[in-house]
Amino acid sequence: MERRDTDRLKFGAALVWLIFTIALAGWWFIFGMRHAEGPAVYRMLVSEGVALIASLLVGGAALLYGIRREQARHNAIEEFFAAFTHDLRTSLASMRLQVESLDEDLQERGENNPLLQRLVSDSVRLQLQLDNSLFYANRKRGKLFIEQVSLRETVDAIAREFGDLNVSMSGDISVLADARALEVVLRNLFQNALIHGGASAVDVCVDQTGAARVAVRIEDNGSGSDVDVRELGRLFFRPTKRSGTGVGLYISRRLAKRMDGLLTLSRGARGLVATLELQKAPV
Repeated sequence: MERRDTDRLKFGAALVWLIFTIALAGWWFIFGMRHAEGPAVYRMLVSEGVALIASLLVGGAALLYGIRREQARHNAIEEFFAAFTHDLRTSLASMRLQVESLDEDLQERGENNPLLQRLVSDSVRLQLQLDNSLFYANRKRGKLFIEQVSLRETVDAIAREFGDLNVSMSGDISVLADARALEVVLRNLFQNALIHGGASAVDVCVDQTGAARVAVRIEDNGSGSDVDVRELGRLFFRPTKRSGTGVGLYISRRLAKRMDGLLTLSRGARGLVATLELQKAPV
């Protein structure tokens, strides 16, 4: 259920509760007035009834106001977080471009700077974290642009960002996906294999599961098989002390689902196996 639908449900439930309780109090007040015996009882019922209905009105109005205010605050935080993350991502992309250019210039001159290469790696990692944060902030409202995307071109582009991973790919096909969302999914899987699994190699294999579906099998040689794969992808779950927050795999699963796909994780012969099912692009 979308968050806006949930907010409407909460507000509607509070409004129904307020109307019901006021109607019940009003019925009790009228019933008591009709059966009041003596002026003393009558005055007591009037004072207590008016006080009860007034307190219900004030309390209900405060509850409805609090719900609306909380919704507005939540929306403002999400909008600020999305805008801030987007602006920061733009600046980081510019910085990363300059760092990569400096690294390429040094390599052309036969020089090697480990600190500069580490800065390139850290900038890739930071950009991925920002992408995850941006998608998480807009997970309810952000729209994806589904188009025809080449898997091999996407995998090759992402593999160049992970110089410490030996990425091999067999097969190629075009799928229907959001290009940026697919890149984020693959970056998260490669990052998970390299940082948290300690992998040195990743094999990408493309299989057609049917006339309209494609299964992309991504297997690494890391230590992913040592963890409980059923818990991977759960938000803020850390299977080991060296694990991350789980946001990356959580976002990847959400993005796969929004692209009418499915991301599953399982143990492989060497490490962790991620299977990404997507729609096949028409020929």
